[in-house]
Amino acid sequence: MKKKETDSKPSYPEGDVPKAVKVENAANILIITFDNGDIRYLKSHYLNDYLDAYSLTKGRGKRRLLIGGGPTIMWLGTDIEILEDGTVLLFGKDSYSPQELWYESQSRATGL
Repeated sequence: MKKKETDSKPSYPEGDVPKAVKVENAANILIITFDNGDIRYLKSHYLNDYLDAYSLTKGRGKRRLLIGGGPTIMWLGTDIEILEDGTVLLFGKDSYSPQELWYESQSRATGL
């Protein structure tokens, strides 16, 4: 089966983006403070996968997330590491590039 375009990784404009200096996890919403002073909000990959699990087209392979209690099983805070290049790691394996953090995040949590 062919992958749809929406399943592929997005491409971002070339050039520098602000780097994350502080990241907090509040119920799978990342609160990101950038080096330029902006505070922005981003759904975690886990929350996106959880919401996709309800979709007939995007849910394939993700429905297992519906069995274990969902996003409510994650508490405030996580093991968050900000690497030198601005990449953010959650739990040592869930990676967010600086471009993803900047271009995919919203200035208001209500925009998610």
